[in-house]
Amino acid sequence: MYSLTPSMLTGVSQLDAEHQDLVLAINLIEEAEHRHAVPDLIKRLIAFKDEMALHFRHEETYLDLLRYPARDAHAKHHAETLVALARMAEELDDGRLEPGDIAAACFNELLGTVLMMDMRFLNWHAEQKRRAGK
Repeated sequence: MYSLTPSMLTGVSQLDAEHQDLVLAINLIEEAEHRHAVPDLIKRLIAFKDEMALHFRHEETYLDLLRYPARDAHAKHHAETLVALARMAEELDDGRLEPGDIAAACFNELLGTVLMMDMRFLNWHAEQKRRAGK
C-alpha cells in the first residue's frame, strides 16, 4: 500500500489533495495487480491516467497564474507521463506487459518524478516570494 510521506507534500492544499487521490488510485492498481485481474487492472490504469490528466490541467493553470518560467518543460513532462501510462495500458491489453510492478512504476517512476518536478516549482516560487519580501 502506497502513501505520501511528509516530504512529498507541496504545501498547496489542492495539489496535495489531488496527489493523495492519485496515490489512492495507485493502490487500486496494486490491488488489481495482486489479483492478476488484467481487465480490471487496465481499467484502473486508464482511470489513473485520466485522473493524472485532470491534475495536470489544474497544476498547469496554477503554473500559468504564477508565470513559472519552466512551465513549458513542466507541461512537456506531464504529456510524456500521460503517453507512458497510455502505452502501459495498451501493452497490458495486447499481452506485451504482464502484471507485476505496474503499481510500483506508477508510484516511483511516474508520481515520484511528477512530485520532484513540483518541488522544483515550489522552490522557485519560495525564492520569488523571498525576493519580493513576502
